[in-house]
Order: sequence, then structure tokens, then C-alpha cells
Amino acid sequence: MQSAEQIIQQLEEAGFRARLLPISAMEQINEHYDTLAARAPETGTAMGAAEHFRKYQPPKLDFEPRSFLVVALPPGQAGKLALVRRGKRVEVPILPFKPIGPSPQERLKELFEDAARGYRMWHTAGISQKLLAALSGLGQYGRNNICYVGDWGSYAGLDAFYTDIPYDGPVCSALRMKACEDCALCRVACPMGAIGEKQVIDANRCLTMRNEHPARMPRWVPKGAHHVILGCARCQECCPMNPMVDYEGRVLELNKKETGQLLSYKKKLNKPLEKKLRGFGLDDWHLRLIKRNARLVVKAKG
Repeated sequence: MQSAEQIIQQLEEAGFRARLLPISAMEQINEHYDTLAARAPETGTAMGAAEHFRKYQPPKLDFEPRSFLVVALPPGQAGKLALVRRGKRVEVPILPFKPIGPSPQERLKELFEDAARGYRMWHTAGISQKLLAALSGLGQYGRNNICYVGDWGSYAGLDAFYTDIPYDGPVCSALRMKACEDCALCRVACPMGAIGEKQVIDANRCLTMRNEHPARMPRWVPKGAHHVILGCARCQECCPMNPMVDYEGRVLELNKKETGQLLSYKKKLNKPLEKKLRGFGLDDWHLRLIKRNARLVVKAKG
């Protein structure tokens, strides 16, 4: 069997970035969730995150975990939908999303089975992947509570697994980037006022938390806050630690009829439009929320 260093090297040669974290890091992870609510008593989601963590502890595995494998997936390409609304062209940006074809997760599974033959892995549950990335040294928190991974910035995807790969390396501190100490660009840019001085943001006020959930959008959310199909670009686009995002490189044009169908209040997309959106790379997650969020962006743009 390959060594831990050889496994990491093989994953990185395939275009991923990876670190191992010893299972002993559970001590710091437990401490993080034990103190989370106390560190942010005014954010209602802090207690929920702690309860969610405890729900999955200890993990039910058919092997003895010896480490965490934490992997950063390269950012996908950004894009936009070009709609025709009342005779005008309306552009709806899409933050970097997965490439067309086999998903990075599928490639990662195949690579692990080859690189770590003889070892086992299982997805983590209940533990923040951002936290695992920070503790492993793979990434660092920004003021906006997003994990930054080197020159990929906050647009990298994250995945994490329990493994039985032996590893006794160091555990890093899950601290905020030094670049954030004297910078408040993201806090000023946040359209929801979710980012404060503390490392824990007010997730109840985070637009990403709202537009990535199918529940009715609260009336108090500012109309002008809506600007992308999923997530929120405001705190990321203004960040000097992030690469520039090219929305022009991937554009899907919808005609007047397709736009009308997308923006209608019918529960389902028709088959031809769904096929066209899937061909662009949008998946079930996007399609579940795209009608509501596209309407909100178009309304915000007037």
C-alpha cells in the first residue's frame, strides 16, 4: 500500500489539492462545536450546527478511522443565463459551478480507489468541511466565513472523508486569514448585513443560506440583494484574495418563450428547457431552485 504522502501526491497530480488530518483532531472539533453557540449567541444557526454535529457522533463505520482526508476540488467555470424579458436582455450570473461531464466527486472516488488501494474511506457527516480544511492546513477562513484554498480562493469545492490511512501529522488552528484583519470589504459589500466582526457570521441573514433553500423567501430580504442563481457573489467578488470571475466564458441564451417558461410559477420546467439547462451543466440542485431565484434576480434588475 502507498504511504500517506504518496496518496496525497497522486491526488494533487490529478488536479486536486488534499491534506490528511489525524483522527485525534476530533478533540479540537468537539471543542469547536461545544463553544460555537457561546461564541455567537445572537446567531440562531450556531446551536443548530452543534446539534447537527452531535447527531452524527460517533460515526457508524465498519472500520476504525485513523485520519480525515480533506480534498479541495478545482473551481468550475462561471457563467450566466441570458434571458429575454419585456424585449430586453437580462443577464443572470451563475457562480463557478461543476464542469460538464463526469463530476469531480466521481473522479475523486476513482482516484482514491486507485491511489489508496487497500484503505477505506467514508464521507464525513455533521462536520463542517470548512473546519476540516482549516484544521488540516488545506485552507483558511475569510472574514465572510468561507474557506479559501490558495490561488483558488473561495471558489474551490470541498469534500472530506473518514479513512483508515495512518497519519499522525500536525493539527492547525482554524483561524481567520491575516489579510482579513484590517480589511472589511466583504462586510461592507454584504447586501444582508450578515458579516460582522466575529468569525461566525449570522447565517440567518446570509443570502446563500436563503436562496439555496426551497422555503419561501422572507419578506425582509432586500429586493436588490438578489443577483445570482445560487449563492451570493458580493462578498467574494470584492475580496482581494480571490481570482477574477469570468462570467462571459459560458453563456446560455434563452429565447422569449424559454424565458417565459423559466419565470412562470408552474412547479416544473418543461422537458426541452430542462434538457437545455442540463446540457449547460446545471444539475438537480440548480434546477430545484432556478425558477424562483431567476424570478427574484429579474425583479431586482427591474
